[in-house]
Amino acid sequence: MMNLSEGVNGSGCNTSVCESEIPLKQLVLDLDFEENDIANQLQYLESRGKKRKSGVDFWLKGLQDIKSTVRFMNNLNDTHRVSELIKKMKRHKEEKPLTLSTEYVGWRLDANIKKVLKLLDDDKVFVIGIYGMGGVGKTLLATLVENEVKRKTTFKDVFWVTVSDITNISKLQHDIAKRIGVKLDEDDERIRAYHLSSALEKKEKSVLILDDVWRYIDLEKVGIIPKVNGIKVIVTSRLEHLCHQMDCWSYAIIQMFPFSFLPVFQDDDEVDQDLELFKLKLGHDGTPKTLPHEIEKIARCIVERFHGLPLAISVMARTMKGIDDIHQWKHALNQLKKFEMGPEVEEEVFKVLKRSYVNLMDKDLQNCFLSCALLSIDRFDEDGGMIDKQELIMKLVDNGQINKNICLEEIFDEGNTILNKLVSHSLIRSGYFWVYTHPLVRSMACYTMKESQRNVIVELNEKFTKIPLSFGCATDLEFVHIRNCVIEEISEDLSPNCRKLSTLIINKVSINHVPESFFKYMNSLSILDLSFNESLVSLPNSITNLRSLVSLIVKECDSLKHVPPLGELQALSRLVISETSIEEAPQGLEKLNNLKWLDLSRNERLDLELGSFSSYLTKLQYLDLRKTRAVIKVEDVQRMKILECFGGAIDCNQFMQNNLDMSFGLTKTYHLILGNVCGKSKCRSFINLTPGSENRCIEFQDCDLFCRILPKDHTLLRICSLCKNNRNPWDSIQQINQSINQSMFNQNFYSFK
Repeated sequence: MMNLSEGVNGSGCNTSVCESEIPLKQLVLDLDFEENDIANQLQYLESRGKKRKSGVDFWLKGLQDIKSTVRFMNNLNDTHRVSELIKKMKRHKEEKPLTLSTEYVGWRLDANIKKVLKLLDDDKVFVIGIYGMGGVGKTLLATLVENEVKRKTTFKDVFWVTVSDITNISKLQHDIAKRIGVKLDEDDERIRAYHLSSALEKKEKSVLILDDVWRYIDLEKVGIIPKVNGIKVIVTSRLEHLCHQMDCWSYAIIQMFPFSFLPVFQDDDEVDQDLELFKLKLGHDGTPKTLPHEIEKIARCIVERFHGLPLAISVMARTMKGIDDIHQWKHALNQLKKFEMGPEVEEEVFKVLKRSYVNLMDKDLQNCFLSCALLSIDRFDEDGGMIDKQELIMKLVDNGQINKNICLEEIFDEGNTILNKLVSHSLIRSGYFWVYTHPLVRSMACYTMKESQRNVIVELNEKFTKIPLSFGCATDLEFVHIRNCVIEEISEDLSPNCRKLSTLIINKVSINHVPESFFKYMNSLSILDLSFNESLVSLPNSITNLRSLVSLIVKECDSLKHVPPLGELQALSRLVISETSIEEAPQGLEKLNNLKWLDLSRNERLDLELGSFSSYLTKLQYLDLRKTRAVIKVEDVQRMKILECFGGAIDCNQFMQNNLDMSFGLTKTYHLILGNVCGKSKCRSFINLTPGSENRCIEFQDCDLFCRILPKDHTLLRICSLCKNNRNPWDSIQQINQSINQSMFNQNFYSFK
């Protein structure tokens, strides 16, 4: 290696170059140290029969390339080249692999170790949180961090305490004291805390790992005083909110995911991680097992069933260890396709996952989780959609798990609170509009219900061509969710004897009609969802006999033209018939005295006179008539005294003569459209009508209709066509500005399409 000090004395180099030599020389020394460190680790690992990862050799080769560059860089006056080299060396140092053996799988693992180590060096951080679903590898991460800390000299000691079922401070104090080598004989909790704190203070900088924590721990009561002698605490838990309760900074909380966080994003590298772990556990001493080509294809299909959860993959691999007969491999895959995991997987994996369910404690919250797990789907569909959060919350209402006798805003506050609690317990994941449940968590939910003698059928994303046979004769069946199955028809004589069935969801199948006999013995059915069935032409008249039906959902059934009269469904509180080919509203709407939610949107052929039944719908809280031929009069909406959400086209002349603040005082969320022609909006985007949201939109399809006084509470103004009849666009803009100024808004957003 070149002598970087050459030219410093009497070389005549400029100041900037001389200053650059110092970090360059230090980086060379640092990289030499890291190279020696890796060499020593590899020697230790390989002496014990371990094999190195291919990425280790790749990093070492990159290091040699850098050293060669430094060795042959004779011109240090080229400040740009020196600066780029320094950046490259720093980046390479940061990319140094930490898990060198093939026994550790997952490209996120090194990144998480480095993040924890960086947080340990942060003087502002006292507690570091690691959380995620059961079996995802939290304890493994903490173990690898422990190993790294012990190898380095920054901290003197690492003390590990497995908390798990410890619920009292006394037991925890004694366990920590035992780890640090002191004895606590006092009966008084405060005296024990004082002695424990004194013992820790005498220790040099240390790390305390509290593994598998389920309850909030008051560290000061235990005797762990923040920032005393540089002690740091690492907490692993399934509970995100517990990390916050333990005073973790948000940036000091690390969430761990399965290899494939969401299957739609799963690429070949993530699939290979699944298979890599599986083959590793099939092998011996950290050496992956080599499988014959045909068996490896089956093995790949098997690991896909576990969607990246390390615990499940490891347990399944153990059950297949030593098996070389291809027939047994095929049998194992067939069982998994039937959702029969086998006794070992059910015992070990479901037992681990179920603990999160049990820890919810509250029976109502547990039941909400079971519903969410069964209702949500396990991946993005081909069209990019997941279970809609709004739809999920409303199904909890339909199911009686959220009080329906409160306003919609309170319903959605409660619904989102429930979902957030389930997210915090690592049982579901949730975005702004979607909810996702890991397939094994759903399987655990089904397993839990069957343990309680509650029968359910959930068939998602499978190549079933017929309604499951168990559906036809299961008299104790409570819940059925069939989605994305290749079912082209339902037998005309099929009358499932399901007198206890409360929820039936059949989405994304290829049926064009449902036989009249199908609902004959479903007298307890309260939720019926037949959405996303593009070939469905008609609904059977026998639906009118479902007197217990609370919710009827038919969305995105493009071919649907016939809906029977619904006036006999007196219990119906939610009706959604959206994005179909119906031309008139179902008969009998005026008889639905308990209807609270009516969505007839996106039916572009639907011609509707709201006034013919608006006076009867006195309990309506939600009404969406957008993208239909319906043009609503102001008084039609005024009759609905408790309406909270409204979307639809308003009679333009009336709107020009009325102040909207006076017209819709109780409506908190709205999308009002003026100038609508035949249900076809000139604006492509569809405003979300989520109850309790701040969406209050006025949309003008043509600014010739632009009124002079706008409502004072709107948050979005959309002008979809600036001028008409060749009018000067500048005049239109001036008119808009005048109306905005007269309305005296400060915080609104204006969108011109």
